[in-house]
Amino acid sequence: MSLTSEIFLPREDGSRHILGIAEDPRPDGTDLAGPESWRTKVWGSPSIRRIGARFLPALVDVDGSDGHGDVVEPGQIPAFLDEIALVRAELTRLATETCSPDRTVEQHARHIESRLDAIEASARYARRLGGGLLIW
Repeated sequence: MSLTSEIFLPREDGSRHILGIAEDPRPDGTDLAGPESWRTKVWGSPSIRRIGARFLPALVDVDGSDGHGDVVEPGQIPAFLDEIALVRAELTRLATETCSPDRTVEQHARHIESRLDAIEASARYARRLGGGLLIW
């Protein structure tokens, strides 16, 4: 199972309309935010918290509306993009501290970077639409 980043548009009644396949032009796979294990091992790790991230670590917290996940509201997208830049700046440190024994730090860093690319593209697209982002 994988974590995904889904774009939503807020409705007037306060609910969220998650874009369906027909509404979301992103190519297949560009919504992937990493394997499920990354919820705690990378995005929720003590290492990412030490560098000052706050949105990505929320993946380990329970949101009463949908189980596990992180909601980035439309007005939070700029701060979320800043967080992605912060994580990129500390990518080597994060990869070193969260790498599993079955891969090299360089491989792990490339994997994290590719998932950051996908998450960032989703956030930028959500911003263009006036929407937000769900990562679950």
